[in-house]
Amino acid sequence: MKARLSVRLTLPYLLFVALVVVFLWKPIFAGKALLPGDYLAEMHPWKGIIKRPDPPPQWNPLQWDAVAQFYPWRVFYAKCLRQGIIPLWNPHQFCGTPFLANGQSAVLYPPNLFFLIFDPITAFTVYAAVHLFLAAAFTYLLLRMLGCGEFAGIISGIAFAFCAFMVRWLELPTFVGAAVWLPAALFLIQRAVEKRSVFYGMLSGVAIALAVLAGHFQIAFYVFFASLLWWLWKLGQVWKNDGRGRALSGVVLPFIGCIIVFGLISAAQLLPTLELARISHRASNPTPEGYNWFIGNSLKPYHLITAFIPDFYGNPASNNFVLLGRLDETRHTASAADYIEYGMYVGVLPVIFALMGLWSVRRPNVGFFALLSGLALLCALGTPVNLFFYHFVPGFSSLGGPNRILLLYLLGVAALAGLGADQLATRAPDASRLMGRIGYRNVFAAAATAIAAVACDLVARSFLAREMGVSEPPGPFISTAGRFVVFFLAAVMLIILRSENLIRRGIFAATAVGLIVADLFVAGINYNPMCDRNSVYPRTELTDKLKKIAENKRIAPINPHWNLFATPEAVMPPNSAMVYGLYDVQGYDSLYTREYKDWLSRIQGEDCSPIENGNIVFLKSRQADLGEFIGFWIGSPKEIWPVPRSLPLAWRLDRLPDSPRLKIRTPVRAFLNPNRVCFTLDSYRTERVYAQIPDYPGWLCKTSSGKMLSSKRTDFLSISANVGDLSNKERSVEFQFDPLSFRLGLFFSLIGAGTLSCAGTCELLRRKYVKS
Repeated sequence: MKARLSVRLTLPYLLFVALVVVFLWKPIFAGKALLPGDYLAEMHPWKGIIKRPDPPPQWNPLQWDAVAQFYPWRVFYAKCLRQGIIPLWNPHQFCGTPFLANGQSAVLYPPNLFFLIFDPITAFTVYAAVHLFLAAAFTYLLLRMLGCGEFAGIISGIAFAFCAFMVRWLELPTFVGAAVWLPAALFLIQRAVEKRSVFYGMLSGVAIALAVLAGHFQIAFYVFFASLLWWLWKLGQVWKNDGRGRALSGVVLPFIGCIIVFGLISAAQLLPTLELARISHRASNPTPEGYNWFIGNSLKPYHLITAFIPDFYGNPASNNFVLLGRLDETRHTASAADYIEYGMYVGVLPVIFALMGLWSVRRPNVGFFALLSGLALLCALGTPVNLFFYHFVPGFSSLGGPNRILLLYLLGVAALAGLGADQLATRAPDASRLMGRIGYRNVFAAAATAIAAVACDLVARSFLAREMGVSEPPGPFISTAGRFVVFFLAAVMLIILRSENLIRRGIFAATAVGLIVADLFVAGINYNPMCDRNSVYPRTELTDKLKKIAENKRIAPINPHWNLFATPEAVMPPNSAMVYGLYDVQGYDSLYTREYKDWLSRIQGEDCSPIENGNIVFLKSRQADLGEFIGFWIGSPKEIWPVPRSLPLAWRLDRLPDSPRLKIRTPVRAFLNPNRVCFTLDSYRTERVYAQIPDYPGWLCKTSSGKMLSSKRTDFLSISANVGDLSNKERSVEFQFDPLSFRLGLFFSLIGAGTLSCAGTCELLRRKYVKS
């Protein structure tokens, strides 16, 4: 009996594993890379080396981040940790920039250890698979904790794990990494309240902290915000049902434990990131103009139809997404990235289940998820609700827009779907009465209306094509609206059969799960671009040559143009140098310093960031003022211009033994450790040491015996220290990046881990005492 029960308890998780494996069958079984590597086939120096797909993929500037940012960063992260180094500094982009402090590096996020175990391409697949499974499992546990049956938990788990947000952001690991901890936090809060357990409250703080460590602070904020609302909802419920005393012990004390542990464990990431964000190029104060720009990126009303017909405006995976260019009076310029940003599809049947769940709003917790999804939708649409977040939440004014709060909308709908499905599966007579109140005639009328509305799809899309200047409307009819008709009619028929108790519960459950899986898989299984593994930054003649001649000097590719609507023909695009171990002047990151941007813009005489993407820094032409800091200009795969008098990344100023008055520069191999530049001193000859490091707090100068030396800056990119009186006493000296923000944050994180361990030990002892 126990064995049978154990098997039954594991079946939902085995189902989730099977679905994830099927969804990712190409990278798992066919050896594909879960990365948009085919974009590189249009760029130099890979053009002509990587086989160009036919037709080439539609350019999606947001999906490009997977191969432009996250792949190089994860390669660098894994290389450093394999050497036992925590990468605090990244010398490969922007002439050097903080690495760990950039939250999306996610250095402290435990699941990123997959990149140490597997090669980077395989690790991306493993990371995606694990997080899809966690999204389904945590949502399942949440619904079960709320008193729903297995069927309802499975429905919610599948709906959330394979909804538009999780699938479309899948190749950008920080988004899904942070999002999966939302249902986990809600589950642990519910458990803390039910058991009046401070320990489970602390565990909910760990879940929120993991969302921060996963690397995307905007998504982590939404996880924190939803968790805070859930705490308040639980406080109201307990206060109403059990009184103020129970509310204090059962909710307030666990909440305090949650906040303390969250703050402590996330401090190692939060403190360095806040230090960097304060001086980054995106740092800004709330202004009316800034708010208008922020709202300009909100969900537009015409996007709402994609909640039911996800490909109404086409699909970048099919090369036919049409919402391109300036579509209204806002500052937002639409591109294929909008397909990701405004995804709100969760399946046809889950939406119907969610609407049925709303009819029982008096049931516990239904109101919360209705409030959560409704509030999230209002924010995403750019309503005045955003005024509170924009003006009163620190750093919120620097975010791109309110649309990513759709994560909360989708979780709310998935949870409501589970609650509605549970009522239908376990209370068929109640569902029959509900259908009676709604009226079968109204149901069939709604179905007929839906079919009639969908029949206008071709006309509507032709109108869009004409009004927006698009040559062709998106997609064939059957792949867009026709798909909705099929799943809508199947869902209505299934619900009617169950409401009249004409099919058994088991058959209903299996059919409903199959219908939802088919719907979501048809919508999303072919969306994520994949490529051959050898298409991800292969070796080329240019990169091999640069690795030989530029190992201790910076390169400066020239890229005068970028593009939102077509794959740019860039040369060594930003961050690609990291993959090959090269040092670049340009870079691509949302948190580089404003001082670096202003310095490079001043030298070029124009903004160094293209208007299409303010997170990129380019050199648009050769500049004489940068000559000593750049070793090689790159114009194309065959155009390399060495700079004769350029400086190495690090050097010593030595006196000649025969002519003490004469001094020479002795190059030093820099950044063997990314956090340090080490110099071996030549006895009685070395006077000063120099390194090309941008001005940023945290750089110190130490001798081999640990003595601190004073350093000074000769300009923005050069730091030096006088060692003339030490060269006969010390063996070496080094510039070391040792920011106080990280050391202090790490100290707090260790306290948090210790506090959690003590609380866990006390909880185990208490349970043992109760049992005895």
